[in-house]
Amino acid sequence: MVPRFDTFDDATGFEVVDPIETRRFTLSTPSAVEPTPADPDSFRFPVSSACTVVTSALTFPYAVLTYVWDADGDILSELAHDESAEFPPDEYLIELNVPVKLYLHVEAGVRVESETDSMRIEFDRETTVAVGARSFSETPAGTVTTTDDPVDAMAAVSTFGSALETTTCERSWPTLRGHPPLIERGDELSIPDGLDAPETGVTVAVPPEHEAVYAVAPLAYYFGAEVVPGETPRLTVGGFERRFDDGAGVEDWAGVEDGVVRTLEQAFFLDCATRTEGHYSVELADRNRLESLVDLDFADLYGMPLDEQLSAYFSIPYSTLADAMPAWHRIAYVRPDPENVETLPHLVNDLSILRTPPQPTYEETDEMRETQSAIDDFKRATPSDRGATRRPDEAGGTGWTDETDWVDQIDWTLETDRRRGVPPVEEYVDMPDVDAHELAWVGDGTPIRGTKVLPQAFRNETSDTSEDLIDVTVVCNDDEMREEWDAVAEVYAKRETFDFDLDVHFDVSTSELRTLLQTPTDLFHYIGHIDGRGFECPDGVFDAETLDGVEIEAFVLNACRSHDQGIALIDAGSRGGIVSLENVGNRTAVEFGETLAKLVHNGFSVGSALAIARKHTVVGTHYISLGDPGLTLAQSDDVIPLTYVVEDESADRMSLTIRGYPTRDHPIGSVSKSYLEDGPQFLSTGPHEVLSERERTKEVLADMPHTPLIIGGDLVLGREWVNDS
Repeated sequence: MVPRFDTFDDATGFEVVDPIETRRFTLSTPSAVEPTPADPDSFRFPVSSACTVVTSALTFPYAVLTYVWDADGDILSELAHDESAEFPPDEYLIELNVPVKLYLHVEAGVRVESETDSMRIEFDRETTVAVGARSFSETPAGTVTTTDDPVDAMAAVSTFGSALETTTCERSWPTLRGHPPLIERGDELSIPDGLDAPETGVTVAVPPEHEAVYAVAPLAYYFGAEVVPGETPRLTVGGFERRFDDGAGVEDWAGVEDGVVRTLEQAFFLDCATRTEGHYSVELADRNRLESLVDLDFADLYGMPLDEQLSAYFSIPYSTLADAMPAWHRIAYVRPDPENVETLPHLVNDLSILRTPPQPTYEETDEMRETQSAIDDFKRATPSDRGATRRPDEAGGTGWTDETDWVDQIDWTLETDRRRGVPPVEEYVDMPDVDAHELAWVGDGTPIRGTKVLPQAFRNETSDTSEDLIDVTVVCNDDEMREEWDAVAEVYAKRETFDFDLDVHFDVSTSELRTLLQTPTDLFHYIGHIDGRGFECPDGVFDAETLDGVEIEAFVLNACRSHDQGIALIDAGSRGGIVSLENVGNRTAVEFGETLAKLVHNGFSVGSALAIARKHTVVGTHYISLGDPGLTLAQSDDVIPLTYVVEDESADRMSLTIRGYPTRDHPIGSVSKSYLEDGPQFLSTGPHEVLSERERTKEVLADMPHTPLIIGGDLVLGREWVNDS
C-alpha cells in the first residue's frame, strides 16, 4: 500500500492518507481540485506515489518545518512558524516535514507565509503543482537464517548495514536508514542475495559470544560493518582503530560494553553536527553548543574519508562531549541467549542501545528475594492506595475498603495465592538507572520497569481498521470506576487534525468481551477488575488464554495484576500494551489511566508513554509495557512528540526544557523546532532549553492543545494549562 490523495465532499482541497501507518495531512485550496496521478520517479527524492493539482495556493492546518530547494538541489530557505519568504518565478522543490513525507514540485513564483496555527504557500499564478508522498513505514528487505553458533550470528548481524541508503555522515538522518533484514533461527546459516554488508571497509571484532554480538549490533548497523571474531574488541577502518576495552581486555565486559556504547554515541552525535554541511545546511543548536567545546572544521570533516573523519572525532575525549550530547531514546538489556537473536533487527531498526544484563541477575537467595519484595511493595504503596483497590476479594467485593487491611499487605504479597496473574517473585529483574528516555528487557524474566519485549509482537498483524480513524474500544466493567471512563472519554475525543472513533461498553459479559477482543480496533482500554484468573465480568471470569486470536493492535489493562492477561493477548495476536504488576488503588489508577490516554492520544509510543506516566503519576511504578515498545497509534501535532518541563509557571519569562520522544515515523536523529522561539533546530531527543514570555507561551499552547507540560511533577495538557492560568 502507498499513500493516496483523497478529495473532500464538503471542503476544497485534498488529503494525503498513509494507509500503512494511519497518518494523514490536509492541504486546502482556494477552489476544488482533482488530483491526477503522476510519475513518482520525477522527484529528486524517493516517493512512492504522486499526483498533480492545479491551484494558486495551498494552506495547511498548522505550521510545519519546510525546506525550499532550487533546481540545482541547493537549499534556499528553511521555514517554520511565524516566518515568511518569497522566491521569484523559477523551478522549486518544497519539502514538508509532516506525518506523511511530502514534496511539492512547482515552476512559478512562490511565497510562504507561516503563523503558529497555520501555513500558506501561494504561487504567482494558478499553476500545476506536483505532489509526491512517501510513507515512513519501512519493510525489511529479507530474512537471514542463522544457527545458534555465535559466529553465524556475527554473519547475520553483518547484513544489517545493507539497509543503509548512504554510508556517509548523512546516515544520521533516520530517513536514510532502512529496516535491517529479519533474523530467524535454523539448522544452517543462509543469507539471501542482496543482503551483504556494504563495502565500507569497517570491521568490528569481538569475542565469538552472544553477549558480544548483541552489544555491537547497533554499531555494525550504523557503520555498515562486518562483525568478525577477535580477542581484542575494536572497530577498524583504513588506518583508524578504536578499541572498546581501553586496554583492559575482555575480562571487564561491562567496560567493553561502555566502550561500544560511547563509540556509537560519539560518532552519531558528531555525524549529526557534520551533516549540517551537507544536503540540509541549517543551523543546529546542538552544533552551536559543540563549537564552544571543540575545535573542529565541520566543512572539512564532511568530505573526509571515514577513517580520517573518525580519527578527528575520537581525538576528542568523550568527557568533553558528554554534557552536550542529546539523550538517547532507549536502552535495551538483552539476555545473551541464542533465541534472542531474532529480536535484534527490530531493536536495531530503532537504533536502540543494546546491553547485556548486569550480573548477578538471578542469584539472590529465596530469603533475599522475599525480603526485598516485601520492602519494595511497602515502599511503592502510597496513602492514596490504602483505600479501595481494583482487586476483587474472594466474595466478589471490591477489595480493601479502609486502612485496616493495609497493615496486612506485606504478608499478603508473599502468599502464593495472592500473586495470581503476575510472575513469581523470583522472575523479577531490576533495571539499572540509566540516562535514556526508556528501558526495555529481552529474554526470560520480567522487568520491574520499562518494556518486556516479546518477539511475537513484531510478527503479529491485526486486521485493518479504518484508515481515516483511530478506533478506540473502552470497556468499563465496574460502575464504581466510571470516573476513569469519564476522564479518558474526554481525552479520546476528536482531535483537530485526526479523528478518534470511540466505542464504549459497560458491564460486558464473558461472551461479549470475547467478541470485542476479536473485533478489529486500534486500542482496547479496559477499566475494571482482573484477579489473576482473568477479566471479571457480570457472569463470571474471562481468561484471555482461551483466545485463539485477537484483532486489537494495542491495549491498556488498567486493573490489578493484569500482566498475565496482557501476555495472553500478545500470544493471541496483539502487538503491545500496558499492564500492572501489583494491586492498584482506584483513585490512583484513574490518574494513571487518564495520563496514559493523554500521551497515547498525542502520538507517544507505548514505551515512551509508559516511561513518562511512570514518573508523573503516583502509581506509575506498578505498571510495565509488553510487546513492541515502539508501537504508536496516533500522529503528534508536534510531528515528533514533545514534552515541556516548566520551571516556574508563574514567571513572566518562563524557562522550559523540551524533550522529544522518537517514533518509527521520526526516529532518533530527527530534528525539531520550538514554536516558542525563533531559534535554531535541535536534535529531537533534547534536552533543549528555551525562554519564552508568559503571554507568548499561552498563545502558542492555545494552538497546541494536546502537547503535554510537566509542571511541579504533574502532567497537564497545553489546553488545560492555558485555561487554568
